[in-house]
Amino acid sequence: MKADAAEAIIGILEAAEEVALTSHVNPDGDSIGSLLGLSISLVALGKRVWAAIPGKGILPPQYRFMPGQDLLVPAASFPERCPVFVALDCGNIERLNSLRDKALRAERFINIDHHLDNTIFAQLNLVRPDTSSTSEIAFELLKEARVPLTADVAMSFYVGLMTDSGRFQHDNTNAATFRAASELVAAGGNPHRAAHEVYENQSLEYMRLIGRTLVRAEMVPNLELIHSYVSQQDLAETGAVMEETEDLIDILRMARGSRIAVLLKQLEDGQVRVSLRSADDVDIAWIARKHGGGGHQRAAGFTSPYDHETTLRIIEEEFRSN
Repeated sequence: MKADAAEAIIGILEAAEEVALTSHVNPDGDSIGSLLGLSISLVALGKRVWAAIPGKGILPPQYRFMPGQDLLVPAASFPERCPVFVALDCGNIERLNSLRDKALRAERFINIDHHLDNTIFAQLNLVRPDTSSTSEIAFELLKEARVPLTADVAMSFYVGLMTDSGRFQHDNTNAATFRAASELVAAGGNPHRAAHEVYENQSLEYMRLIGRTLVRAEMVPNLELIHSYVSQQDLAETGAVMEETEDLIDILRMARGSRIAVLLKQLEDGQVRVSLRSADDVDIAWIARKHGGGGHQRAAGFTSPYDHETTLRIIEEEFRSN
């Protein structure tokens, strides 16, 4: 951990009476786990905490078992000028969505993240691309501050670490990841429940959506690229909700013969959210950054203003010319 940044953040959080925290829009397990884990810890230390998911503020169904969600408030309820504002798991400031302006007005603005393409957008930045997850960074920060680790905090951080390491399969998994996981389990994190709730407890509606998505999947052989899409009509007809689809791209990428997976999700406003995954030796982060998104070398995404056919055509053309 970068000692200077970590020490400065610890000092600010220890001195603060009020702290606002948020993760990125369209949250995943790591953004939720780091947000809830750090929020629970700060409340236990006697701080007044505002914690929110920006945008719609919806907690995806697979994470509704997690402790600390009662601390979540609407983003609109944040003070206009927060004494301390902490952004978690955000590669760039635009991912704060509806909370962007309040973050910029904060007296102290802190950025804690692990994305390689983080734009270092805050006053104080603790960015560790060599770490499995933002949850692992937050956990190490609390350890350094000698904050007691409760079972609820351990469970929150464990979920973040588990999901962003791809159940300990992605190449961001290393010895430090397993050491952190071991400590979190020893403190009360429950691996069985975490895996069951997130990966093995899906709604029938979402399972029907998975079926539709896989049936229409197509391979582009000369690019070793598999793609599919989810439309608003699919959601309406199956009863699934978009927040359930975080891991749908990982099912798609299992197809033999594919090295790039592309999932296009039609949003309510007609734009298309693009999820990208790739094999070990294929960099896809560049195309996400080019279109205003970001992520990791083999797991990235962006939002396209075009329909899914046009968006797919642009993606294919760019991979062919790259």
